[in-house]
Amino acid sequence: MADDNDSGRFLLGARGWPHPEWRDGYFPHDLPGDWEFAYYSNDAGCLLLPAADWRSLEREQVAGWLDDCESWFRFFLEAPAGGGAVECLEWFGDRLGGVLLTEPHTDPDLPQGLPCWQPAADGACWIEPDSGAVLARWRLAGEDLRTLKARMQALPERTRYLVLDGPDFTPLQLGELRTLADLLGLA
Repeated sequence: MADDNDSGRFLLGARGWPHPEWRDGYFPHDLPGDWEFAYYSNDAGCLLLPAADWRSLEREQVAGWLDDCESWFRFFLEAPAGGGAVECLEWFGDRLGGVLLTEPHTDPDLPQGLPCWQPAADGACWIEPDSGAVLARWRLAGEDLRTLKARMQALPERTRYLVLDGPDFTPLQLGELRTLADLLGLA
C-alpha cells in the first residue's frame, strides 16, 4: 500500500487519551505521568482524540506532546456533536491530520483548509476528500494474529492510518501490528 502522508509511513495509533488501564499493563510502573505521551509516541504514529478528550486539553499539554513526538506524528480529532467552537485546533499546528466528522456535512466553525475527514458508508473508515486517503478504526476484542492479518488484507488500498481501541487493546500490540503490516507489504 503506497503511502502519501508526510512520514511516508502507514501509521498506527490509539483512540483516546489518557487510558488509566494502560498504567498497569503498558507503561513501566516507575514512569512519571508527564512522560507517558513520549513513551506512547515511540510505539505509535498517530492519536485519535474524542471530542471530550481534546476539549479538556490545555495548551501547555499539547505543546509538551508536540515536543515529545516525531515531526511525522499526526493527531486526529473527532468533531464535537452539533459542531461548536474548536479553538484548540491551532495548538496542534502542522501535526493536526484533521477532524473526523460524524456525518457528512460542513461545519462552519471549522477553519478553511482544515482536512475534514468524511465517514465512509461502512462506518469504520473516514476518507479525506481531497487526497482520497483513508483512516480506518478497529475495535479489538480478543482477535488473534490470523484474524488481524485477514482484517489488514481487507483494508482499503488508500488506508494511511489505522486507529485501534476496544476492551482488549493496549499499545503493546502496535509493534506486533506494525510487523504484520510490514510483512504484508502495507507499511
